[in-house]
Amino acid sequence: MSAQRPANPNELRDHLANERTLLAWIRTSITIGALGFVVAKFGEVNGGRVHPLTARAGAAIGVSLVVAGMLTGILATLRFLQTGRDIESGVVRFSPVLDIALAVLFSIAGAVLAVYLIATS
Repeated sequence: MSAQRPANPNELRDHLANERTLLAWIRTSITIGALGFVVAKFGEVNGGRVHPLTARAGAAIGVSLVVAGMLTGILATLRFLQTGRDIESGVVRFSPVLDIALAVLFSIAGAVLAVYLIATS
């Protein structure tokens, strides 16, 4: 038999906001993975007539982005679960570590892609 606790009027709102945040992160992870797929397949455009080194570099960058997309989804899910536990226990915990780490990671990825595009143009 579980004891019921008094309803917190903000708890449902907080859980729904947490879920919306997770869904936004999942959309982001899908987009990152799709970008990686496009970059990896870029060497096959134009009948596959690209320098082999360029094709390998594109494939490596593309696979890295696909993996980054998967990791983003996993980390977002872990954060969702932790935030849900925090909401249930009434704890307020703010940590921008995941957001900042991903911003830095994708800024670096963007710079690598820019150099890749410049080098292959």
